[in-house]
Amino acid sequence: MSTHDANLTELQFVILDGVADDYEDIEQLYLYANRDFAEEKRAKVERPHLVLRDQHLLREIVDEIACMLRKGYIEAKYSNNEKFAPLKPLNFAALHHCWFGATEKGTEAWKASKQRTAD
Repeated sequence: MSTHDANLTELQFVILDGVADDYEDIEQLYLYANRDFAEEKRAKVERPHLVLRDQHLLREIVDEIACMLRKGYIEAKYSNNEKFAPLKPLNFAALHHCWFGATEKGTEAWKASKQRTAD
């Protein structure tokens, strides 16, 4: 993999981090991208409660998911409604019915970006 492939934007990294260990839908990725983990820890807030900050608009999340699908970083793994929102061919107007997971390319880019942040 080239260094260029692993240069993720902050939002791309957050989305890949959100799907690193499980499939997620747009709602869960929106909540994850806007979650303030440090503030939750400081305030001792525990699930099911969350501390959110307005960092990423929902439309930014949806647009980035579409972009990452096209670039091959993530893929639709499951649909809540196969009749209305089939996975093949993927209906980009129905992404809110899909659950997403990282591709091998996405996982490698996420790991490389995480490693650079740690260094």
